[in-house]
Amino acid sequence: MKRSNFIFISILFSLISLSSKAQYSINLEIENNTDSVMYLGHYYLKNTYAMDTAYNKKGKFVFADKTKALDPGIYFFSNSSGKYCEFLVDKDKFFSLNTKESDWVKYMKVKKSKDNEKYFYYLRGTSYFGEEANKINKLKGKISEEEFNNRMESVRNSNDSIKENFIRNNPDHLLTKVLTATKSVIIPEPQTIYKEDNTIDSAAMQNERFDYYIHHYFDNIDLQHDGMLRTPETVFFKTYNYYWDELMKYQTKDSIFSLAVHWIEKSRGTKSMFKFLVHDITERYLKSPYMGHDEIYINMINKYYASGDATWMPPSAIDKEVARAKKWENGMLMKTVPDLACPDTNDVVHNLYSLKAKYKILIFWSYDCGHCATEIPKIYKYYKENKETFDVEVMAVHSGMDLKQWKEKIAMLKLDWLNVNGLVANYDWHEYFDIESTPVVFILDKDNRIIGKKIPAENIENYIKLYDEGKVKL
Repeated sequence: MKRSNFIFISILFSLISLSSKAQYSINLEIENNTDSVMYLGHYYLKNTYAMDTAYNKKGKFVFADKTKALDPGIYFFSNSSGKYCEFLVDKDKFFSLNTKESDWVKYMKVKKSKDNEKYFYYLRGTSYFGEEANKINKLKGKISEEEFNNRMESVRNSNDSIKENFIRNNPDHLLTKVLTATKSVIIPEPQTIYKEDNTIDSAAMQNERFDYYIHHYFDNIDLQHDGMLRTPETVFFKTYNYYWDELMKYQTKDSIFSLAVHWIEKSRGTKSMFKFLVHDITERYLKSPYMGHDEIYINMINKYYASGDATWMPPSAIDKEVARAKKWENGMLMKTVPDLACPDTNDVVHNLYSLKAKYKILIFWSYDCGHCATEIPKIYKYYKENKETFDVEVMAVHSGMDLKQWKEKIAMLKLDWLNVNGLVANYDWHEYFDIESTPVVFILDKDNRIIGKKIPAENIENYIKLYDEGKVKL
């Protein structure tokens, strides 16, 4: 054989060998274990996922896979009865765990993973103090209250000391990231704020504390570590969800977007965290029922998708999102609606701009729409009762195909506002506003700018009243 051919075949076999090598291998040995099978799983956000299976070979189980890697996080092995033991995956992907059936954590020995050696050492320490606390609890009522409290306080302090020592001595360990993430953010006391009458403005000081809190909420969570995504839900997911669902609930759309960018940029460069934050926040505000939140979605698409940052998505999917965001820009608050011209029930064309009123309600609806059947009568009731009070006019644009049924519905509901046939219009309003379902209701000012949307019919009266009083800031 020629030497060149020999070299080529050697390289080929090397490549085949490399491609067939496992991306992880965890050898588990449990003395006296009789389970036939063990499962390998991991946490992710609020759920747990099984990802591998190993069968008993004289008390030994091997988890290995050539096709997928283990991303950083907290993993566990479990038997069919639900007994499980957690361990860490970070830098080490090839290691051994050796223990006894009587107590998987207490007797755990680790090879080739310093991270897990330290992890189980920590668990054994905290487990000891947990046992001590249980012993003291059994003495409650048999010893004085003072002695009981002193003993429990001593155990808690010792346990806290182990935790703080671990954090201090292992700053880059995944367990340190987890322990730190469960700490509350310390809010500094703001400088004293006084009112004009020289009394302390406690409300202003409380606002200062809250503002600090929402700008430092994730300070204890390492957004540069992908492993935080694969932790029990109490570590990351519940904390994360509370921020967006509760703390951001009443923030302005500009404040929400600013804070979203603030936290996303802290994760930039990571493999999974950056993707998760961008995708999750975008989806949250795509689906949000609150007025104005669609602008957060639009801004997210423009900043992270149109810019090319969303490398995990195919170009066609990105183009679709960008196109939708572009349409949604047409329906943003304070955007001017183009003059819409459609014929009424007698084929007389009417223009939106010809309605001379302080407030205009532009409705897109259909005679066969179930939700319209409940909303339209409520809006009509508001119109009849407040038309003169707030100077309100309505243009109700119908989207159904059957004109006869449309007219019958108008007569049945006694709708004597401006009813027009949306099938004949000077522009494609379906496309312009990206209207896929009805009803869609916009509240406009006299200059045809959108000042309200996504407002339930029963809330329109209060909304226009508050806007008229200058209490709504857009």
